[in-house]
Amino acid sequence: MSEDLTIDDIEDIEDIENNEEIVQLQQSLIQRCKESRIEAEIREYFDGDTYVAVGMPNGREKRWTDYFSAESIKEVLNTDFDKYSFLGDFVAIANYSANTIEAIIRPINGMPRQFLHRRLFGEVSDGDELEPLTLEETYLGRPIKIEIGEASETIRLLARGPFGRNGALSIKILGVNISQHNQSLQILRKLSDSLFFQLDLQDGFTLSLVRDRRHTRRPGHRPRRRPHERAELEFPKIEFDEGPSSLYWYGRSALGMPLLQFLAFYQVIEYYYPTYSQEEARRRIRSILKDPTFRTDRDGDIGKVLSAVSGHGRGFGDERSQLRATINACVDSNDLREFLQEDEERAEFFSAKQKDLTDHKLPLKNSDADLRAPVADLVYDIRCKIVHTKGESSEGEVELLLPFSKEAELLFFDIELMQYLARKVLIAAGAPISL
Repeated sequence: MSEDLTIDDIEDIEDIENNEEIVQLQQSLIQRCKESRIEAEIREYFDGDTYVAVGMPNGREKRWTDYFSAESIKEVLNTDFDKYSFLGDFVAIANYSANTIEAIIRPINGMPRQFLHRRLFGEVSDGDELEPLTLEETYLGRPIKIEIGEASETIRLLARGPFGRNGALSIKILGVNISQHNQSLQILRKLSDSLFFQLDLQDGFTLSLVRDRRHTRRPGHRPRRRPHERAELEFPKIEFDEGPSSLYWYGRSALGMPLLQFLAFYQVIEYYYPTYSQEEARRRIRSILKDPTFRTDRDGDIGKVLSAVSGHGRGFGDERSQLRATINACVDSNDLREFLQEDEERAEFFSAKQKDLTDHKLPLKNSDADLRAPVADLVYDIRCKIVHTKGESSEGEVELLLPFSKEAELLFFDIELMQYLARKVLIAAGAPISL
C-alpha cells in the first residue's frame, strides 16, 4: 500500500471494500431466494444503507426476516434455509423434505434458566453441551422422536429475534410425515400441548411455545405522540379509586396478552357503571314524569319507568346503555375525535369494518357526528366476543374471540382506544387527595 495514503484514506478504502462485499452478499441471497421461489427484496434504511428482507413461506402468508450485516447473510447462505417454512404465529419451522419440526420454547412463569435446565436435564456444568431430553414412540409403524434441547443454528438464524439467541431451548419433532402447513401446525400443537401438560402435572412447571409478536402492529407502524413540552412533575393532588387503578395497571402490564389488556381496560370503565348509569336513569325518569300525558294508573306509563330503572348488576339499564352513559359522562366528543384522527393508520383502521373483530365502524368522515355512541357500540361488540361463548349473548349469536388467535393479534388499535377511554374515566372519577 502506498506510503502517501493517510489513515482516513485507508478507512475509506476499507469502507468501500466492505460495502462491495455486502452488495455482493445481498445479491447472492436475492438470487438464492429467486431460485427457490422465495420472495426477497432490497430495502433501504432511513440513512440510505440497505438490507435484505426475505419473505419466508408461512402457510398462505409470509413472515419477513431481515438480514442487515455481511455476517448474518453469510450464515444464512450456509444453511438450507430455503427448505424451511414458518408455522403459524409461533417461532417454529418445518422442513417437509426432512420431516422435521422445531419450535422455540420457554417457561411461562419466568423460571431462571439454570433452574429450568436442572429440572429438564439434571446437573449440567458450565460450558458443557446439553444432552437433549428425548422421547421416542412408534406410530403406525413409523418411529417418531421428540427432543427438548438447545435450539438449532437454523432456527436462530431464521427467527432473528431475542428468542433466537444463545441459550434458547426448542422442541424438535422428528420422523413425522408432513407435507402441509396446517397439518404440521396441528402436529406441533398436539404433541407440545400434551407433553407440556404432562410436565405441569408431574413436575409443577410449565413450558410454552414462543409466539412471534412482530405482526401485532402493522408493518412500520409507530404510535405518534401529541407534540408538547414535557410538563414538570408536581406533588399529587388527585387520588383515584384503588380498584379501577389496579385494573388499569394490570392492563398496562399485560403486554403480549391482547384479550387480557382489552378486558382490564374495559373493567376500569365497568367499575363506574352504577355511578353514571344512575345519573342517566334519573334523567330518563325525570323526562318521563314531566310528560303532561303521564298517568300513574296506566300500566304502559309505569312500564316506561320500570324500563328506565331496570338493569344488570348494580347499574341501571342494560350493559350497552351503561357503557354509553359512562363514556358520555367522562369523555368529551371533540377530544375523542382528536384522539382517533391524530394517527392516520388509527383513523383508517376505525373508519373501516375490522375484519374478524367487529362490523362496527366509526363515522370519522362526518365532522358533525358525536362519536361516543358508535365507539361504545364497537367496544361492546368486541367485549362480547371475548367474554361470551358462541350463542351465549343476549344480543344474539356471538363468535368467540380466542386467545392467541390471529384475530386477537389485530386488537392493537382497539387496545389503544380502550386505554384512552379508561384514562378518561379514571380522570373524571378522581377526587382531591386526602392523606
